[in-house]
Amino acid sequence: MSEPVQNPDAGEARERNSRETQPQEPADARDTAETQPSGTVNRYQSLALLGSSVLAAASTLVVTMIAQRALTGSELTEFLLFWSALFTVTGIITGLQPEITRAVGTARTHAAADGVASAQPASAQPASVGAPAPQGARVVTVAAALGAVAGALVLVSSPLWAGHQIPHSAAVGVTVMAVGVFLYALQATISGVAAGEDRWYLFATVGGLESAGRLLLMLAVALLIPSLAGLEVATVIPMGLWLILAFVTVSGRRLWVARADVPAGRLTVNILWSFLSSAAAAMLMMGFPNVLKASGAAESEPVVLGTLILAISITRSPIMIPLQAFQGVAVSAFLKQRHRPVAAFIKPAAAVVAVGAVGALAAYLVGPLLFRLIYPPAAGTESAYEAAASGLSLGALVFASALLALMTLSGNMALAVNQHRIYLAGWVVAAVVTLGLAFLLPAPLVPRAVVALAVGPVCGFVVHMVGVSMASRAEETRAE
Repeated sequence: MSEPVQNPDAGEARERNSRETQPQEPADARDTAETQPSGTVNRYQSLALLGSSVLAAASTLVVTMIAQRALTGSELTEFLLFWSALFTVTGIITGLQPEITRAVGTARTHAAADGVASAQPASAQPASVGAPAPQGARVVTVAAALGAVAGALVLVSSPLWAGHQIPHSAAVGVTVMAVGVFLYALQATISGVAAGEDRWYLFATVGGLESAGRLLLMLAVALLIPSLAGLEVATVIPMGLWLILAFVTVSGRRLWVARADVPAGRLTVNILWSFLSSAAAAMLMMGFPNVLKASGAAESEPVVLGTLILAISITRSPIMIPLQAFQGVAVSAFLKQRHRPVAAFIKPAAAVVAVGAVGALAAYLVGPLLFRLIYPPAAGTESAYEAAASGLSLGALVFASALLALMTLSGNMALAVNQHRIYLAGWVVAAVVTLGLAFLLPAPLVPRAVVALAVGPVCGFVVHMVGVSMASRAEETRAE
């Protein structure tokens, strides 16, 4: 049985009364407690987050295998196009999560600071302490409104794309996609609230429940009613499984009452900035094969292009999927070190680069063998495998993925210190440079793709680091 729902305002009042009646600690003890990393992710929470990301990766792989066996010909192609379109849009909507993590985490920090101030004698408090602080927006309200707008945009824009992308199931596909976008906006919100409040088991459960639910539902549909529309519906339904957590669990019910540090208008603007950067990220992470195809590679080197897409996919997943699972942890950690963001960035950045270097070496040594075991080459494709799946190519792609992960981490740092324009600028610069190199670099397909995937994120990373460093120095100057 779940615990009864408590009135949050009453709980806060009881906490204030308790603080007022308890003997106060010495000032140096309180200062020590404040500098400790409250909410630090412990080993078991890290394992839960890692398990959730591994489940997401495994679920994606198995789901595509199920679709391949349940559908044939044009239906399979259409399902994969539906899958790509759905997760490109939700990739943009994912921008909700880091901004809500920042907003809820900052509001939580302010509330804790107000609690410490209210515990001091009245004579020791600044005159401004007595005035009630303005309350931030309820995050679920803002997210629901934005999710509804995004779903409506899917419906309104569908005549422009549905007939070409999903012609056999346009009505069902567009409808479930619009519903899925709305549900996913709220799922990203509960994940953001969980990260902002350091509820890492809830954070891991939200993602794990969606992945496991999708796997089971698609398996059931494939066995009982194998059809294109059935698999599309089964893809979307798990985006609503967070509702179980939001109504049944005590920590999940925090979704309905969690507040940001800013009013609704400012929060909406911040989220829209985050959406813009998410759109650039979606192009780099999910849309790059389409960029290569648009650059004319499909006509000149079609077999090499197909092999290269497989290579990009398999070299990105081991780095990017765990990082995406830990993004909330990263934003929360940077929030706790927002007075020294660049210094706090060095250790995780070094870890990402080290993992990328080790992974690149492993891919260079054993990557071609593993690639051929997973994707056996068909007759006549050996030359394509030599070009796109050689040790050098796979190693370079792995390290390029690490550079993308590094830029993702620097973007989280910029977001945590409330530098939304810097956050957006880094992603836009990375996307523009990647697009320009993919189209304009006078080189064969594989080296052109590797250079574009590596140089674009490096440029975005530089923008993030320079921007945050300048903003930090300006803030220090104002403080002096």
